Amino acid sequence: MTPSRLEIEEQQKKDWLNEHLPYELMMARYSVAQLSQATFWLDWNAFLASFAVSACNLAAFLTNGEKGNNFRAHDFIEGFRSRKGDLANTFAMLEPQVFHLGKARPTDDGKFTLQEAIAIHDWIESEMEKFIRQLGSWREHWNEQRATPVDRPAGPILQITGLQAQVQTASSSDPVIVTYEPRRK
Repeated sequence: MTPSRLEIEEQQKKDWLNEHLPYELMMARYSVAQLSQATFWLDWNAFLASFAVSACNLAAFLTNGEKGNNFRAHDFIEGFRSRKGDLANTFAMLEPQVFHLGKARPTDDGKFTLQEAIAIHDWIESEMEKFIRQLGSWREHWNEQRATPVDRPAGPILQITGLQAQVQTASSSDPVIVTYEPRRK
């Protein structure tokens, strides 16, 4: 028997809480921690881009900002809606600096800082804690383990999910360890 639309959406919500939302939180947590440690500017920029994507995805979810084919916090908890408050302008800084090569992109002054990333991260942690605490019957599907970054192993390693050990086409929150050897010319 073909599952009903309601059954499909319920399974999607379970998957969202078990894998997709925890993955975004894990990436925000990992990226902000790496921003605090990165000393090489290209690493810092890469971790900033990663943090910005995850932070903006989580903020859109928590504030019910995304529409269309996206889950929003109030899809799980009736009436739930986070507010960015004083951080709205800080979030707005990410748009021209990270997501667009627009004319108003900052050069030296006005660039996004580690302190601003930490402030956004702290807000996300606080709002996610409120969200998780209020999940009710959905709480059993939340996977905190997937939201917790693992320690970075030594050496060049790719972590991918659900693929043959020799193939990489996507990434996800469950690691399958694949060793990677750079091509030699």
